[in-house]
Amino acid sequence: MLFATAICLLLTTSASSSSLQWHWLNNPNIKPVSPLAHPITIHVPPDTDIWRPSLSKHNFTAPYLYTVIPAAHFQSVQVTVTAPWKTLYDQGGLVVAFPDRHSPNRTRFIKAGIEFNDGAPALGVVATDVLSDWSLSPIVTTEQQTKEGDAKATILVERDGTDAWVYVLENGGRTRRALRQVTWAFNEDDAQGLAREMQVGIYGAKPTEEAGEEHAREEGIDVSFSGFALRTGLRRG
Repeated sequence: MLFATAICLLLTTSASSSSLQWHWLNNPNIKPVSPLAHPITIHVPPDTDIWRPSLSKHNFTAPYLYTVIPAAHFQSVQVTVTAPWKTLYDQGGLVVAFPDRHSPNRTRFIKAGIEFNDGAPALGVVATDVLSDWSLSPIVTTEQQTKEGDAKATILVERDGTDAWVYVLENGGRTRRALRQVTWAFNEDDAQGLAREMQVGIYGAKPTEEAGEEHAREEGIDVSFSGFALRTGLRRG
């Protein structure tokens, strides 16, 4: 299910933004649309996630709208995400992934956004090199609450040398608060080497079903995105 939202894409390379191809993963029968002209809401079914707690449990079942760019060109990506968060682990935000063409179950990824935990939405980051780990940070500003009471946040993933830093933008974007440093993201010296290409996009997930007899099995959550911005540019030296 797609609804109109405002997503802009910023490119600092010579390639035109219209040359980017967008793809859906785990969203059958939905035609991929360029987020250049459409704000987007993803209807997320239950029992979906992006999470690898063990090598035998690679769970990449969440709807994911992404494009593919050269890893060497990535500078940053950001988006504002909101939803009626209410059930344990309801979540949505950005995914930056480094596919392993030989073994998809070993794809490395970072996901960052809002996740519902302990009865309230929080800022969640998962970094997966071999296995996933998870961190939560509090939502601390009133601007991160919508009129309906649904939390929203603007998440930024930015490259710094061989690291990827995850931030939340606050005070109207004037300040940013660090949520996570991921040191393996662009590191050519590790055993796996630097991926030549990477996927960049947005996702929503709902690992837990709604509780109670009044909820149908197929009920999900609508996760909405706006202000998407992707900066790329060839890194030299």
